[in-house]
Amino acid sequence: MLVSVIVPVYNVAPYLDKCLKSICTQTYRELEIILIDDGSTDGSGEKCDRWSEKDSRIQVVHQKNGGVSSARNTGLSICTGELIGFVDSDDWLEADMIEKQEKCLTENRADAVMCGFVDYPHGAPVRKGLFKSPPCDFVNTVYQMMRRNGYFTSLWAKLFSRKIVFNNNDQYIQFDPTLAFGEDEVWLLQVLRQSKRTAFVPEALYYWRPREGSVTRSDTITEKMMSILAAKRKTLLLLPDDAGICRLARGRIYNDCYMLKVMAYCTGDRKALQKINEELRPMQWDWICSADVLLLRKLKLLMMEAEMKCGAPTELIKKTYAITHGIK
Repeated sequence: MLVSVIVPVYNVAPYLDKCLKSICTQTYRELEIILIDDGSTDGSGEKCDRWSEKDSRIQVVHQKNGGVSSARNTGLSICTGELIGFVDSDDWLEADMIEKQEKCLTENRADAVMCGFVDYPHGAPVRKGLFKSPPCDFVNTVYQMMRRNGYFTSLWAKLFSRKIVFNNNDQYIQFDPTLAFGEDEVWLLQVLRQSKRTAFVPEALYYWRPREGSVTRSDTITEKMMSILAAKRKTLLLLPDDAGICRLARGRIYNDCYMLKVMAYCTGDRKALQKINEELRPMQWDWICSADVLLLRKLKLLMMEAEMKCGAPTELIKKTYAITHGIK
């Protein structure tokens, strides 16, 4: 069964070789590797070309910079695999990740499969997505992704059957190019709504290298940053009709978007701050009550909340944020 691996590439030269090596050396060999160079200016595009010369399974597309959604849409428009997966170009895989995923999906007659991952945050690596679960429907799949240390609402570490990504007219579910952040979660929920059965490999086989922007270095709130609020609104509309999952999701949205609130405060963008407050305030109680958010995390954010309400100097907020998140 051919597996299409779609890799958007944009200015990741220091990480790209490790990523592509981990894909090309997979024990599962029936791969179609599609690299979308999204207008890189740091030599990443040239690296893609060199890798295509070494491995005939690699196809490279160079395009003007249009963002990650545009790059992924390009990849979907040309992929031919019966299974489809995504890899971020600064991450890497265990050598047998795709083999184990394909085997699990086939044996369970599933439409999608997820595996665990290793999160490289600012501190020590954390292994997540290790919960053993039988194959399940959309409702329980969403719960397994959203629970703390679960399988996560990312595109990577997952494989999708072509039939839930493409409809009968061979038109694929597109990524929304107007969303610069959170677009993957919106797409993922759209696709999983078409899945009757999702299977799980409770092993950490994908290595994720998050590159979170720091409020200590940001001096403006852009429309791209604010698009995460629109993405989260769409996410809420795509959730299954389950009160528990909706409460869990609302708590996660508050937790995930709080950094944007801190950035708006520190940059002095009061208009953005007001809009963020309007979006997040109705979700605060769900976040406070959520058992999936660590108590220490809640205390840290509530401390910053109190400081901002008191009009604390931005340098103090930046310092508090950096300390609580381990950012230098």
